[in-house]
Amino acid sequence: MRTNISYLALAASLAFASVVPSLAADSAPSVDSILAKHVEAMGGKAALEKITSRVIKVKLESATFGGGEGEITAKAPNKQHSQIDITGVGPITEGFDGKVAWAKSSFDGLREKSGEELAKTKRDADFYKEVDLKKTYPDLTYKGTEKVEGAEALVLESKPGGSGKERLFFDPKTYLMVRQESTLEGPQGSVTIMLSPGDYKAVDGVKVPQTLKYQFGQGGNTIEFTIKIVDVKHNVEVPDSKFAKPSA
Repeated sequence: MRTNISYLALAASLAFASVVPSLAADSAPSVDSILAKHVEAMGGKAALEKITSRVIKVKLESATFGGGEGEITAKAPNKQHSQIDITGVGPITEGFDGKVAWAKSSFDGLREKSGEELAKTKRDADFYKEVDLKKTYPDLTYKGTEKVEGAEALVLESKPGGSGKERLFFDPKTYLMVRQESTLEGPQGSVTIMLSPGDYKAVDGVKVPQTLKYQFGQGGNTIEFTIKIVDVKHNVEVPDSKFAKPSA
């Protein structure tokens, strides 16, 4: 179970079955149209690009390993840091300075990420990822619709490299992202991550999800937890040293 928990901050830093009859092949939406509507739903390109940093206070809830609280910091163009203190486990800290991605915990110590884990961290660290989705996933393909918590969602799929796969789910009415499913090869084997953002709220003209539901699977084990947003501050001055890999 510890191996699964070690992927937690990969969250502090985040989905093709058949097409329903109402979406015939000749009326299927294009990838570009879905992404354009998503950017507008998030507040629009201009509003998104006015934000240069974000500091989020969070609380964590889990029936698997208890609760916790922490802080997630992100800075344009591609830096991020998170620390979540989990009751009975201790702090789990992760960072990415634009080149080096690292993680630190009481049970794994300090380690540097590589391979598919590093590649996913780079993708997730893009501060303007809503605007850059086509650049990040140039092979995105429309895969029809699939139900997410009982409601239909538009599905886009990408295979960004190696054995990794990303599936992005969008609400066809609001065009907000309602789920992201990721598969990658981690240091302890294959990992599946399901992120379900929800309860979007406008903060400084851009939409920010107020809840992030996560499900991690590895080696037949699954853990689930929810991160709830307590406070969001934009355009805070954050030194680059915040994201650097510690010496120990």
